[in-house]
Amino acid sequence: MMQMLLAPNPSPMTLDGTRTFIVGRARPVVIDPGPNDPRHLDAIERALGGIAPVAILLTHAHPDHADAAPPLAARTGAPVWTGGDGDEVHTDAGPLRAIATPGHTPDHLAFLWNRQLFAGDVFMGGSDTTLVAPPEGDLAAYLRTLDRVGGLPIDIILPAHGPAITDPAAAVERYRAHRHERIAQVVAAIRASGSTRPAEILDAVYGPTLHPALRPAAEGSLRAILTYLRNETEAPR
Repeated sequence: MMQMLLAPNPSPMTLDGTRTFIVGRARPVVIDPGPNDPRHLDAIERALGGIAPVAILLTHAHPDHADAAPPLAARTGAPVWTGGDGDEVHTDAGPLRAIATPGHTPDHLAFLWNRQLFAGDVFMGGSDTTLVAPPEGDLAAYLRTLDRVGGLPIDIILPAHGPAITDPAAAVERYRAHRHERIAQVVAAIRASGSTRPAEILDAVYGPTLHPALRPAAEGSLRAILTYLRNETEAPR
């Protein structure tokens, strides 16, 4: 009653690509249809087997998740769902409940179904961190999202990038610990260098061997941490 299709968009930021999920058969939904790639759209249509989805659900509007939504809607006649926290979408495989999970973006949603959480970019499978960076990312909101996910009745987390997470409680603690460790590293780098410019403390925090393609994201993460520090009690003295 659930299918996963991997979009052909691997990169350092998307890992092996964006995962599109289909829940249900007679009344299915499509979650995160992915990039606007005809090959992936054709694969979604084949997986649907000629059945029009009752809705196309988006965890958030980033192109690697959402750009295929308009062409998929045009191909199938399915609406792009625009609900919010606590709303439900009903399929023949049971309801999916929207869970507000801001942090990566302010409007990010996850979808709870049958003790499984379609988590979008709240988690990256096989990792202990995900991107939280301005202008959309908010670290304080993301930490609250981790607390909320930790209280949900779930057995499996299904990220949009990377494999399934089969121990949600451990993952939440790992992601929380990593983020607080990174905050402490930023505080130490500021105290050592006297600088609060991301480009000047990046190597001290991430190390000089960081992949060049990841440096802009790392600088964005540092900006999110610096904003968090300005608003919280952990600011360096």
